[in-house]
Amino acid sequence: MPLKYRPDIDGLRAIAVLVVIFFHTGVPGFSGGFVGVDIFFVISGFLITSIILKDIKKENFSIALFYERRIRRIFPALFPVITFTLIIGALLFDAKVFKDLGHSITATTLFSSNILFCHESGYFSAPSLQKPLLHTWSLAVEEQFYIFFPLALVFIHRYLKSRYQLWILISISLSLGASIYGVYHYPGVTFYFVPPRAWELLAGSILALGVIPNVSSAWLKNIFAISGIGLIMYSVCTYTEATPFPGHNAMAPVVGASLIIYSNIDGKGSFFSRLLSFTPLGFIGLISYSLYLWHWPLVAFAKYLMFRPFNGYESAGIIIATLVISTLSWKYIEQPFRGKQMLLPDRQRLFYAAGVLMIVFSGIGGLIHLFNGMGYRIERLYPGMNATMQKLKQDTLGVEHAKWDVITKKIGQGAIPPIVGARDTTPSFALLGDSHARALIPLLTQEALKKGVSGYIMTSNDHPPLLGIDQISDGYDQHLNKTNNALVQFIEQHKKVKTVFLAARWARYTKGVQYGPEDAFTIHLKESSSEKNSLRTNALLVQEGLSRMVAKLLDMKCRVILVTAVPEIGNEVPRIISLHTRFPMLVNMDELLPTIKKYNERQLEVQQIMSGLAQLQGVTLIHVESRMFDEKGKARIMADGEMLYNDDDHLSTAGALYVAPLFEKVFKEIENKSNKADRPELSKLRNSSVRLSVK
Repeated sequence: MPLKYRPDIDGLRAIAVLVVIFFHTGVPGFSGGFVGVDIFFVISGFLITSIILKDIKKENFSIALFYERRIRRIFPALFPVITFTLIIGALLFDAKVFKDLGHSITATTLFSSNILFCHESGYFSAPSLQKPLLHTWSLAVEEQFYIFFPLALVFIHRYLKSRYQLWILISISLSLGASIYGVYHYPGVTFYFVPPRAWELLAGSILALGVIPNVSSAWLKNIFAISGIGLIMYSVCTYTEATPFPGHNAMAPVVGASLIIYSNIDGKGSFFSRLLSFTPLGFIGLISYSLYLWHWPLVAFAKYLMFRPFNGYESAGIIIATLVISTLSWKYIEQPFRGKQMLLPDRQRLFYAAGVLMIVFSGIGGLIHLFNGMGYRIERLYPGMNATMQKLKQDTLGVEHAKWDVITKKIGQGAIPPIVGARDTTPSFALLGDSHARALIPLLTQEALKKGVSGYIMTSNDHPPLLGIDQISDGYDQHLNKTNNALVQFIEQHKKVKTVFLAARWARYTKGVQYGPEDAFTIHLKESSSEKNSLRTNALLVQEGLSRMVAKLLDMKCRVILVTAVPEIGNEVPRIISLHTRFPMLVNMDELLPTIKKYNERQLEVQQIMSGLAQLQGVTLIHVESRMFDEKGKARIMADGEMLYNDDDHLSTAGALYVAPLFEKVFKEIENKSNKADRPELSKLRNSSVRLSVK
């Protein structure tokens, strides 16, 4: 039976693409709009499987014809979008970001962008604004899936007696199991790679097999359809960027889309399927591919320039612009390659043209990457700026030090932490904390070398130095207390360590959220001895955890150095400087940089906690922020022609060395071992009068 046109599926496509667009443009109520991609996967699996099985049954399936259809569907709209991002990226992006765009162009052209983006920043992270082709990961997943899937169906037909149902159900079970397990253990791979996503496409394939009995009852069809839209809207309205995804949470949109398709599987329809067939909705479904391709570059470039969330008018403007551009793209670019009077009707010439396009665009992307983002584009107009960016780009210490996180987490298993400073000396200090502590390593190394001493580095991302406290970050248990107890035990076993630096992005843990215009990342602290989340605030738990850590170290006769947090800028510093230099009318740096007043407001609870602990003998407080504000009270992001930040909150090597003078006295005392006979006054710490009024 030939595959009939299903206008309700175009309506479902419209829902899928609209929720994605509303999510990306910040329309309220669509915090889980990213599930629209999962709906597309189900639709794609259903339609493609239906077409392949129809041809297989007629014994005229052609892999060449299959890929001809894919090329005519995918290529005409894709390469104009890539061209657009290339031109606008060349105008907007600095050398580093443009170099990354070149890499993205090559990966997108070769349908491997999912692999590239998996190894870069996350889908929901702020740097995604610098990746206008990020959304092509889903195209890569589909095309990689369709390399093997048609051949698998042919193989099952010829050699496994057409037992499609059995093998597809086995594949769904394995893929869904991998997705549920991987979302908590390998979230990046699970989000971007084919195996944990295949079950979503295969869910549509099961429907295409026709093995599920048709339902003739109209009211039952309506129940299925309403249940399907209910599951989709539940996920769209309640999921957030913090929701572990895909895994079991992807079942709601996938099952929802499947129920809607199934409710009209016999073509006789339900009331809801007739609603989905509404002409305006159907038209949006027809142009949904162009809408999906064009919307994200427009969103990404706009946000890249704006440094803040869209207001309602801006969101509406981008949505309208996307609709107009996509309609033109569909009519004048997509349609001419399909239908009776299509361009390049000869298959061989079509394949040749597709091959040339892939070679040319992947080559362009490769050249951009090879020539380091072609910084001379900017250097000729703005002398010196590219050199500044290049210095930051060549600052790879942060990346190298981040690799030490693995060692820190294995110290409890006998691993020895990295040592910085003078060689052939027994380490006499240690650094504990998160990635903000890790950013201080260059200055500790410099000062240790000056004084001829050395120290252990025991830092790990998202691990503040708190005892008796665990945390749930972005939905995942970080096993904070277990790691920190192991670090304390290590220090206790190495008696020569007499000074311990404690540093972190403190306000991130007291507030539970990061600093920035639209960062939804959340942290929930809890007592490690309790299975349930504490009713007390994060700030009180930070106070208790840090007090325990300080008490333990003082009890071990260690001197404790508390280091305050550097100002959080909230936006990528390289982006601020690059755009302000070139487009000062669009980007006002003074409006973007936080003031010391804002810093103090965010750090208020931390300041109370640290000021109280600093009253104890054996505790020293270093205010790194004292060097990080200018005479106007604005955060300092450049000094001596170098950027002080790598991103929106981490010090660069130059930034760490800029605050190094604040540590000279401490290292002089470490050198002289002047604190070895001090006896900390633990009674003060344990006295209830020291407890702070943190609310």
